[in-house]
Amino acid sequence: MFSGCKGITLILVLAAALAGGSCGGGKTDIAARVGSHDITMEQVTAALKQQFDANGTNSSSYTPSELAAAQLSVLDNMIQVEAMFQRAQKENLVPDDAKVDQELQKQKQDAKLSEDDYVKKLQQSGMKESDLRDQVKKNLAINALKDKQKARVKPPSDVDIERYYTAHQSQFVAEPGADVSAIVTDPANNGAADDAIGDAAAETKIKAIYEQLKGGADFATIASQRSEDPASAVRAGELGFASAAQLKQVFPTRPDLPDRLMSMSAGQYTEPIKDNISGRWYILKLNGKRETTQNYSLKDVRQTIIDDITQQRQQVLLNALLMSTMAETSLKNYLAERIVQNPETMIMVKPSDLVGGPAPLQQASPRIEDESRNANAKSGVRGLPVAPPSGGPASQNSNKGTKPAGGAGH
Repeated sequence: MFSGCKGITLILVLAAALAGGSCGGGKTDIAARVGSHDITMEQVTAALKQQFDANGTNSSSYTPSELAAAQLSVLDNMIQVEAMFQRAQKENLVPDDAKVDQELQKQKQDAKLSEDDYVKKLQQSGMKESDLRDQVKKNLAINALKDKQKARVKPPSDVDIERYYTAHQSQFVAEPGADVSAIVTDPANNGAADDAIGDAAAETKIKAIYEQLKGGADFATIASQRSEDPASAVRAGELGFASAAQLKQVFPTRPDLPDRLMSMSAGQYTEPIKDNISGRWYILKLNGKRETTQNYSLKDVRQTIIDDITQQRQQVLLNALLMSTMAETSLKNYLAERIVQNPETMIMVKPSDLVGGPAPLQQASPRIEDESRNANAKSGVRGLPVAPPSGGPASQNSNKGTKPAGGAGH
């Protein structure tokens, strides 16, 4: 199923979003039929191959039965994507060409791709622009369908809000901790294929930055310009507030950090510190700290509660939307039928089938998950992200134990 994304999180829809029917052969070439639309085995294999590529895994480490289970999981998701798109078609929610053009242009701008870069990426992927346009069209249509449903959910009443606060009051506690910013250097950005060179270069760079700071340079400016952690660099180095427990999770090799930060005054920063797991170097600045546990009042968390209740209700509605859509859709899962009829089919999937071929354009989506969770960032045409349908209902028939199916940062 597909998962929601906010901010920097972009996930691509499955290869089911591609146009096209069967490859012209018999049912052995067709993995499933959703309405009058065929999903081919070629598309399933391509989607699974892309998932392996995105996860950096080697298909040869999987047994034939594991690969078969992965095929079923990927196909299950492709079926749901196609069924949801067909429902969006019935509700006249498919965007016109102008909206598709606008979205594609936005994707290019977000990925900072020139037209020449865009053409090269498409060529490298082995896909035609018409395929990508169809993918974007389905994406937008499914998003529109879900947005239409979510808009039907009414805001919670005062009674609902007060009841939720009372039931979850133990969660509305502000723990002691620190509000921290960081400047980071990363060996991966400094040493090409040589880890030792990269580490030495990262250390040299962070020490030079430290001297700049001691000379009076502005921390936020340096973080924006020189930090090699993109997520925090765009926020002038701000990492946000973290409790002592959270800091220990982020820096497990530096258990001294929470006490160190809590002993500092706002505005002070540390010397260069190395994280022995990632190899990254950090200079951490204390923006502020909370030294005692505090209980949030209802007024403090009212908007958070409204958002939580609304998202929960929207998620239930989207679950029901998917269930209803799947129940009403005419579909045949030929791959599943073949495995039931002949279990030997499970051992016919070869890892070699998932090796080689053109660079993937899109990647198989994870299962649809609760929108309140953040998805992993995944790229599209090697730099051209395609925003997926955000959020959605959870599958009732997913293969959750499959290694490569689904995907879940610092």
